[in-house]
Amino acid sequence: MIDNEALTGGLVIGIIPPFVLSLDGFWDPWLVFFVWVSFTIAGWLLVRRRAVLRGGDRRWNTLFVLLIVGGSQFGIHMNLPIDSDLRIALWFLVMGIGLAAMLIGVEIGRHSVERSSNPDVTAD
Repeated sequence: MIDNEALTGGLVIGIIPPFVLSLDGFWDPWLVFFVWVSFTIAGWLLVRRRAVLRGGDRRWNTLFVLLIVGGSQFGIHMNLPIDSDLRIALWFLVMGIGLAAMLIGVEIGRHSVERSSNPDVTAD
């Protein structure tokens, strides 16, 4: 069954970064597409598993935020010889992929727990 709330949340969250990039004047179709895909997947899983994230340990959430924000802001820093528009698009890409990867890990973990608690369930 499709969770319409999670799907709508993912689409809304996913459209925000490409909209900001288009307002800034940056428009590389493939880069913007992957920014949209990563934030849409992240938004969908964020809405779908928000209870799990709220109940999680704060130190893991803090470490995640520090890695994603630090990796994007300091890894793709101002002294790199790239255009500022591209730099901002890469910030979005790194943050979106990091967020989506973490939430895919949460989804895999929850799926494993659900399958181990009910051994009669077969693979999808």
